[in-house]
Amino acid sequence: MGGDRRNPPGGSEDRDKVHILEKALLRGHFLLTSGLHSEFYFEKFRILEDPSLLRKFSRELARAFRPLRPERVAGPFTGGAILAYEVARVMGLRAAYAERGEGGRVFRRGFDLRGERVVVVDDVLTTGKSLRETVEAVERAGGVVVGVGVMVKRGDFSGEYPFHYVMELDLPAYPPSECPLCEAGIPLSVVGKGQH
Repeated sequence: MGGDRRNPPGGSEDRDKVHILEKALLRGHFLLTSGLHSEFYFEKFRILEDPSLLRKFSRELARAFRPLRPERVAGPFTGGAILAYEVARVMGLRAAYAERGEGGRVFRRGFDLRGERVVVVDDVLTTGKSLRETVEAVERAGGVVVGVGVMVKRGDFSGEYPFHYVMELDLPAYPPSECPLCEAGIPLSVVGKGQH
């Protein structure tokens, strides 16, 4: 499943990916949280609700992060926080959760990241907005970001930190004004953020 390894076709990682896609990939016409439209929606909660699947993703990220020697794992609410907890558990570290605030993400509830080496995780990367906001929140809180990772990479992430992903999905997404599904008159489904 890892983004930086090659596996022979038909191996256990291919079977894992097929199983994950069967559970989590929806097809239709979706308004993504990013504001983009897509024929595909990766329902991350099909992974987050299944401890055995979440463990696989968490172990992959933990393996990638170990050489970075983090002291804490941070993630944005909601899916990123669940993943942060599980990666932290696998690594024997503490987790921290970034909540929505004025102008981005913030750490509330007494999280003290000053001087700590932090890896930031999120569930699905499309535009990278919540990941960037969480990185900024860690830095504002005095933490030192040493790496960034996601379960599923749908889009690109540009940053100065080592970036890791477990699974890459090449799924097209469109600005609403350029969406071929809109042009075809296919009804739009709103998902994510408590919808669907």
